[in-house]
Parts: sequence; structure tokens; C-alpha cells
Amino acid sequence: MPIKVETGVKGRIDWPFVFAAMGLLVMGTITMLSAASPLPYFGALVRNHFVALALGVLLFLAGLGFNYQIFQDQAKVLYGVCLSLLLAVLVVGSVHKGHRSWIHLGFLTFQPAELARILMILVLAAVLEWRARKIKSFSTILLGFGMVAPMMALIIKQPDFSTTLTFFPIMLGMMFCAGAELSHLLAIVGFGATTVSVPMLYIYCQINYPQAAAGTLPYFILQTARLGKSTAFLLIGLTLFCLGAWRMASWLRLQARAIVFVAVPIILSSGIITGILINRQMKGYQRNRFVAYVAPQADIQGAAYHVHQSQIAIGSGGVFGKGLFEGTQSQLGFLPERHTDFAYAVVGEEMGFIGTMTILGLYLLLVWRIVLVGRLARDRYGFLVCAGLATMFAFELALNVGMCVGLMPVAGIPLPLISYGGSSLMITLWSLGVIANIYSRRYALL
Repeated sequence: MPIKVETGVKGRIDWPFVFAAMGLLVMGTITMLSAASPLPYFGALVRNHFVALALGVLLFLAGLGFNYQIFQDQAKVLYGVCLSLLLAVLVVGSVHKGHRSWIHLGFLTFQPAELARILMILVLAAVLEWRARKIKSFSTILLGFGMVAPMMALIIKQPDFSTTLTFFPIMLGMMFCAGAELSHLLAIVGFGATTVSVPMLYIYCQINYPQAAAGTLPYFILQTARLGKSTAFLLIGLTLFCLGAWRMASWLRLQARAIVFVAVPIILSSGIITGILINRQMKGYQRNRFVAYVAPQADIQGAAYHVHQSQIAIGSGGVFGKGLFEGTQSQLGFLPERHTDFAYAVVGEEMGFIGTMTILGLYLLLVWRIVLVGRLARDRYGFLVCAGLATMFAFELALNVGMCVGLMPVAGIPLPLISYGGSSLMITLWSLGVIANIYSRRYALL
């Protein structure tokens, strides 16, 4: 059956995709105006937002107008530009709240880390396309991570751990869609999960068992943080357990590959050691975020204050909300970072369950249309770019909403198109323009 090719504006624009983006922009602007209205610098916020919105619309049109395949051809140039910007911010960037993450460009403040994520997707998609025939090889996974590692290291130096956190799911999502070996990806997920769990386990034991008696499990867990005999005992015991499991599987004649029983202790041991090192290097505010997650009742007025006030705001909104500019938590200043990281809580308080579900519905529509655009893309590169952007939006949605309701640790990840942020808004609209361009060129003759 011949493919029906739609021409003209109808054939070039994915209108449900545009509707979802515009709906989120409108709700985000309304939320920002309401949340920031009590602030003394409200006028500057409004001016900056609408300047960024105007520039973002121009960037969207630019992304829509330029052939996205040029990014594949110029992947090396993009990679160089990305590293140069991240290096520049460490040299000439301005410091705000202890982070050197912004570059002042006259009337506008630019955050290179926001652009770095999109450039990473464009470059990694080119690498995975280049290695398409060797995608099952673990060397391709190492190449991808090796290419992204310098970007992450430069962002951590700012320091901006929250933005760095988003790189991992994006890479995993793109590699999975590219056809990478599932066992290789599971190994990386296992390492990452172990690394994150170790500091959380230490903090949980420190809060709930501060005077753990010798010989108890909490005492042993806390002792492993010293990288001494307890740590060595744990790693040796883990190795012996996996060896015993392999012998048992062989005795029962189970179809189990020996490499699995070798890889598991290596992955877990590496994750444990890395987690211990991270736990020793964590700063106070980072530790407080874990405290707010694993034991929110331990310090409601301190570490867990943000999340506690966010939950109160969302819960008090009810079904229809208190009305715009009428939220007590946001308007009276009880909810911190209400126009940025916790904008979703403002929606819950002032627009209620209806408002929060509207945002979730629009986001699900947006991500679904990005996935659909990827499936319709004329080439593998366009498909991988859409896979990376869909993963990015989905992860940011899950993390931001999750931290607002207490299901995820506070990570300082804004909600794209909803939270205030000039760099985030402009770069997000440009990335949406690239997606629109992939859709408009889904047929070779367009």
C-alpha cells in the first residue's frame, strides 16, 4: 500500500506536539507570575522571562528551519563547542549560591550546562549511528561514556550535581534504543543503583541508629564507611557468596553463564567503593537532601523543610485549588524556590488536582509525540535524537514531580517549560524545534 504523503503546513507540523508545548508554556507562565508576584524583584523576573520566551520562540523556529542532519555532520564541532563553553564558565562564570554555572551576556544570563545536555544528545546520537554495526559490543558503551565523561566532569566542577544526574538516564535510554546489549546496560544500572544506595544507607543508619551497639548490623554498616577491615570483609563475603551461588547452579545443572557470577561481585564491589567515596566527599547541603528523603521527620524545620512545605501546598489545594495568586504557602513565602524547582507545588496549591493532572497530561502528550516523531524519522540519527530528548523530558518530569511529593530526593532539577529559568526555557524550545524539524523531514521528498 503506498504511503500517503501530506504536504503543506499540515504535513510539516505535528499539531498535537505544538499544542502540548504551548499548553505547558501558558501554564508555566501563569505559574511563574503567581509564584513570583510577592518577590521584591518581581518586575525583573517578568522581564527576563518574556525576553527568554521571545528568544526561545526564535530558537524554536531556527530548530524547525535548519536540517537536523547538519548536527550529525558537525558532531565533532558541536563536541568542541560544548567543552569550550563548559571550560569558559569555570573561568569567567559568575558565582551564585556557591555555584559557578552562569555566564553574563549583557541583559541575559546563560547557563552552559543546559545547552550541554542537548549537545550531548546530538553528539552521542552521531556516535551510536557511527557504531551501529558494533552496538552489541561493550566497547561501544565505553566509547559513549568516555565521550560524555569530560562534559560531566566539567559540570561537576561548577559544582552542579543535579544536571550531571540527568546525563545517565539519557545515555542509557539512547543506548537501549540503539540496540545495545541489555546485559551491558543492566550492569551499568546495577553499578549506579549501588553507588547511590550506599550513601543513603549510611545516612539512614546514622539517623536511626546513632549509638548502634557493636556486633549489630547497623554498626557493621557504619563501620564499612571507614574503608577498613569491615569493608574488606563485606567485599570478600560478597565474592564468596557469588562463587557459592555459581557452584550451586552448576550442581543443579542450571543454564547459567559463569561470566554472570564473575561480573556481579565486580559490579557490586565497584558500586560499594564508589558510594563510600562519594559519601566521604558529600557537602552538607547534599547530605541534607538525602536526610530529607530517607528520614523526613528527623528534621522537618531544616533538611526536610522544602519537601514538607511542598507536600502541604499540594495537599491543601484539593481538587480545584485555592485560585491563582491565592495560595497561602506560595504567596506568604512558606514554600521556598516556589517559582523554580517547586513550581509544581504552586500549581497543586492554586490549581488543585485538576491543574496538576493537566500538566501531567500535557507532558505525557509531549513525550508520546516525541516518541512518535522518532518512529517516523527518516533516518537512524533522527530516531536516536528523539529517543534522547524523550528520555530527558520523561526523567525530568518524574524527578521534579517526585521530589515535590516526597517520592524522590530533592535534586534541584527544574520542570521544563513550567519552572522559571531563562536558559532552560530557551534551550528547551530550541530542542523542541529540532524535534519539529525531524517530523517535517520524515519523508525524503519533503
